[in-house]
Amino acid sequence: MSYINEALRKAQKQREVRYQEYSGVISSPARKGKFFPRHSVLWISVVFIFILLSFGVYSWLDSKAPANMSKPEHKRKESAVIVQRKSVVDPKKIFDKAMLFHKSGRLRDAKRLYQETLRLDPGYVDALNNLGVIFIHDRNFSAARRSFEKAIRLEPGNVDPYYNLACVCAARDEIEKSLTYLKKAVSLDKSAIDWARKDIDLQRLRGLSEFDKIIGNKESR
Repeated sequence: MSYINEALRKAQKQREVRYQEYSGVISSPARKGKFFPRHSVLWISVVFIFILLSFGVYSWLDSKAPANMSKPEHKRKESAVIVQRKSVVDPKKIFDKAMLFHKSGRLRDAKRLYQETLRLDPGYVDALNNLGVIFIHDRNFSAARRSFEKAIRLEPGNVDPYYNLACVCAARDEIEKSLTYLKKAVSLDKSAIDWARKDIDLQRLRGLSEFDKIIGNKESR
């Protein structure tokens, strides 16, 4: 059985030789490499710094942007409408305040507010008429006439500007025109008769037969 033992030893040696040939591959410990190589860490750092800088610049630009640009379009429109509504002034409120000044004799303040009323609403007939009355007081008859004539164009059925035009024409010694406007005023409102009887602005018409007819004096009958 020596040949068996010899065969076994030979087989054993062959196995040991093969084992030694592959032992470097199988049993040698794996070389420990770094998970992040040095150049990879550098690139990651650069990218991270760039992200931080980009975020900082964006935040700065956003803070410098106008307030209305940071809102959606529909929000900006709503804000504009709200501001516009707040900025609207009611001409009647200004007119009413002007009337208070007018009645208390503060004609300069009343005049200023009548003009402000007309700036907001050029067709405000009562403001035109009352402003014309102040122009008569200031003896600015040309301005008074323009104011009353505009009021008549806007509202032909209003008695006040016709009556006041009669006063303007009387003050300028335009007797025929004054009587014509006074007659028109009385035709629109009989109350104008009582005004004419007491109004010193129509002093130049007194004693005229046409004037007496218009106001219904007994002497003219």
